[in-house]
Amino acid sequence: MKYSIFAGLLLAGCGAAMAPTAGNAPANAPDTCNAAAHQGLIGLDAASSLALPEPKRLYGPNDAVTTDYNAQRLNVQLDEIDNIVAITCG
Repeated sequence: MKYSIFAGLLLAGCGAAMAPTAGNAPANAPDTCNAAAHQGLIGLDAASSLALPEPKRLYGPNDAVTTDYNAQRLNVQLDEIDNIVAITCG
């Protein structure tokens, strides 16, 4: 019984660590994917991101995201109603 409680607590702690991130981007990383040029899309709907160059990935607050870092990839973060809230490299 006590092992099942411990296992449940251990697994519950893992869920918080799996929140979506923009990858393993180093702090103050250079703009290797030209994200600065696309900051004008913030606040627009997700369809506006279709014109962005590849590689890119779009993800929302409840989407699973890999933690691999690709300096050339544009990460387009969406809110609950699919508006763009951030564009970063990774």
